[in-house]
Amino acid sequence: MSLLTPGAVLRYEMADFDAADNYEFQILETDEGLVLSSAFEDGEPEAVVGFSNGSLTDSRTIAVLSQGSWLSAALEQPTRDDECERLDADLPPFLLSRTQLMELRAGATRLRPEWAAPGSEPEPLTLKERVAVEIEIDDEPQEFTALVAEGDGVEVTVIDDEAWPLVVERVEGDNYWRLLGIDHGELGDGENDEDDDDLPPPEPAGPLAATGQIDTDAFVALCQRLGVAGIDMDYQGSRFSLLDAERKIVISAQYKIVLVAMPGGVLRRAHVFDRYIPDQVLGPLAGDDPVDQPGTLKDGLAVAEKLAERAGADVLYPDALGPMYIALFNVRALAD
Repeated sequence: MSLLTPGAVLRYEMADFDAADNYEFQILETDEGLVLSSAFEDGEPEAVVGFSNGSLTDSRTIAVLSQGSWLSAALEQPTRDDECERLDADLPPFLLSRTQLMELRAGATRLRPEWAAPGSEPEPLTLKERVAVEIEIDDEPQEFTALVAEGDGVEVTVIDDEAWPLVVERVEGDNYWRLLGIDHGELGDGENDEDDDDLPPPEPAGPLAATGQIDTDAFVALCQRLGVAGIDMDYQGSRFSLLDAERKIVISAQYKIVLVAMPGGVLRRAHVFDRYIPDQVLGPLAGDDPVDQPGTLKDGLAVAEKLAERAGADVLYPDALGPMYIALFNVRALAD
């Protein structure tokens, strides 16, 4: 049985410079590359990311996962397709590439440390020994052959599997990844599935057509005309849907979150986010954000509009619960 099949959940403990967390990675696709969702242990999925067959075969760099957010170590920023963010130059942190495994079997390979400086080259990693490791799979211990390798400040234990060289443990000083177990299930399994049995999944009420550029007033009028009664937001991706009373989709759009933070009446601007992730919202502002300045809610809206325009948004949908705006773009509405 392959360790990585759609529906499998990998449970890892991770520590970096200032935090230790448990993560769960659910495997979504393995046919063309690898697509997975990530979440804190027992939490809701916070991101969906994809890795190409090329990177799974040859990459020597892992993507960085910090407080729920993915960063590419090989690219300036991830790209996107219709389903997820793409980290096509990186490996997930729980894998070595297949080339690295083949080289390690022969005695040595090269690997870029997780927190190496930008532009750093991969460093030597030498085979130390072959060992038997025990992994908890579906609550039952199973034994696998693994390779243990060492480099300058790095030690990696990886399962000797040509298809999926799964990292059992990767230690770099105080930073580490450690496999806790693997659970196999069917996609869609979840504790709350029964609660949603009486709610049909949203589907288009009819053919959807692009609206073109649309401002806030026109968007509100469109919602009223189409009988919008509810919202469905896919926090695993970037899809925002407005539903009618029968939960049929009448407006659909890609979206991004625009955060306008105003602590103590001081206006601050953050980046546009692809989805709402609390740790992103609460994180430090980036270096290219404006300096602090006094501001009103009207000023905050003006900043949000500028950010949405930078993101290519057609309209801003205000969030009544906080200083956030949902920037819609590629808006599609039920055709007349």
